[in-house]
Amino acid sequence: MDYLKLLLSFHLALYHLRLLKLLPAWQRLQNANPLCSESACPMKPRQLREPQGDCPHRPGLFVDLTGSAESATVAIAERSADACYRRIPSFVRAYFAAKNLDEFADYLVARNKLIRGLNRHFSVGELFALQAEPYREEREKFFSGRLANLLDSLRDDAGGWDEETTALSKMGLSDFETYIEILLAQRGAFHRRYIIESLDSTMLKNRSGALLAQSRAKNAPRRFVLDSRLLEVLLQIAVLRVGETGYHTAEMRIDDLLTFLRERYGLYIDQLPLDEGFPAPSIDDRKALRTNLQAFTARLREIGFYRDLSDAYVTQTVVPRYTIAEKRAKA
Repeated sequence: MDYLKLLLSFHLALYHLRLLKLLPAWQRLQNANPLCSESACPMKPRQLREPQGDCPHRPGLFVDLTGSAESATVAIAERSADACYRRIPSFVRAYFAAKNLDEFADYLVARNKLIRGLNRHFSVGELFALQAEPYREEREKFFSGRLANLLDSLRDDAGGWDEETTALSKMGLSDFETYIEILLAQRGAFHRRYIIESLDSTMLKNRSGALLAQSRAKNAPRRFVLDSRLLEVLLQIAVLRVGETGYHTAEMRIDDLLTFLRERYGLYIDQLPLDEGFPAPSIDDRKALRTNLQAFTARLREIGFYRDLSDAYVTQTVVPRYTIAEKRAKA
C-alpha cells in the first residue's frame, strides 16, 4: 500500500508539472496543439523505450542524489525546480483565460452564434480558439462589460484605482486581455500560493519518498531530489518485464536504468534536461553530473539493488529484490 500511495502521489505531481507547460502553450497557440489529439499523441506508455515519444510538454527534472548542501549538483537541482515553479504565473493566466472563455462560449451559444459539440461541453482547445480574430468583435463586447464591472469594484474611496490596475488599464490592450491581466494582478498571488502548496504536497517535500526538498531556512530554494523510498518503488517497476504469460523480473544495466528513469519519468541524473532551458553542460557541470552518478550507484547499493561484478561498466547491474520467474507458455 505504501508503494501505491507513493506512485499515485508521484504521477499526480508529474501530471501537474506537465500541465504547467501544456496549458500556457495551448493559450499561445489559440488552440490545442495538434500533437495532443488522441489520434496524433506521440506518447506510447506501453513501450519500454521512449514511452513519451516527442511530446513537447514532457517534464524534465534534474534530481540531486548527493544530499549534500555543498554539492554542485544541488545548485543544478535548484535551477531545475525554479524553472518549473516559474511557470505557475503563466499557468494561472491561462487558467483565467480558459475559465472566462468558457463563460464567453455559453454567451455565444445563448445567442445562437456557436454550437455545442455532441458531448455538450467545449474542450480546452476549443475555448482557446475563441481568442482568434473571427470572434474578436463579440469577444470585445462581452468583456467590455465585464471589465467595466471589475474596474468599478476596484475603485478606492477616492474613486481611483491602485497603481498596478491603473498601469494595466493604460497599456492599450484589448478589453479581454486587460480583464485577464487585472484579474491576474488581483488574484494571481492567491492562486499561486495554493498551487505551490499542492505541488509541495504531491511531491512529498522533505518527507519519505520525496521528489522535492527545501532546507528549513527562510526563503530557501527548492530542489528536486530522488528519495531512497521513491527510488525503491521505481526500481521495482523498472526490473519488471512483460512475457507471453505475464510479468517476470530481470536484471538491468545501470545505463539502461538511467535511460528508463529519464525517458519514462523525465528524471535526469547523469545528464542535463536541455529541453528545460539548460545550456550545453560546462566542464564544471560534467564534474557535478559524475558526482551525482556516483551518489546514485551508492544509493542503489544502500537499498540493496546494486551488483558490481568488476570495474567494467557493463557488469554494474540492478538486481530485483523480489524475483518473479518467467512462466513458459504451454505448447
